Amino acid sequence: IKGSTQILTNKLTDEHSKKFLKIISDETERLNDIVTKILTPPSKPNLAYFNIHSALEKVYALSEAEKVQNIKLSSIPELYGDENLFIQAILNIVKNAEQALINTEEASITLKSRIAFSQPINGRLHNTISLIQVIDNGPGAPSEIKEQLFFPMISSKQDGSGLGLSIAQDIIRIHGGSISFDSKPG
Repeated sequence: IKGSTQILTNKLTDEHSKKFLKIISDETERLNDIVTKILTPPSKPNLAYFNIHSALEKVYALSEAEKVQNIKLSSIPELYGDENLFIQAILNIVKNAEQALINTEEASITLKSRIAFSQPINGRLHNTISLIQVIDNGPGAPSEIKEQLFFPMISSKQDGSGLGLSIAQDIIRIHGGSISFDSKPG
């Protein structure tokens, strides 16, 4: 199966074919691993950290490809927008958190994403939203700039431009989203 897939990969170059040929190739490899494990003496599972979003996307792609009935399959929803701008917005927020953590012992930043239901954004109720959190254990925003945190040219850092959070807010608003913060030490 894998050999045939490799031959077809060289002949079929359209994106639709490539997508399904990759699924066939990946699944052949996964099934080969399972058969090998069944036919060899038991061993411990191969434990390692993995990205749950990536794993779920693989399950979704496989299930979608193997679907035999007209069943609606839902996954982590795709966001409609400019992915590069979205990355830039989140990156600006993470960079801001990194700068705030310079003098923090055991500094950490956590990125969380989840689905939330029946939530308002900018005064409009949405059935489903993507909620993304950037959480750090730093000192918190200085009280004297909390009210203007997303304004351009506002920064508590001596060499800061005060543009990162302002740009992030603009990008998120362009995409119909909202940005807010909760700040306290730690």
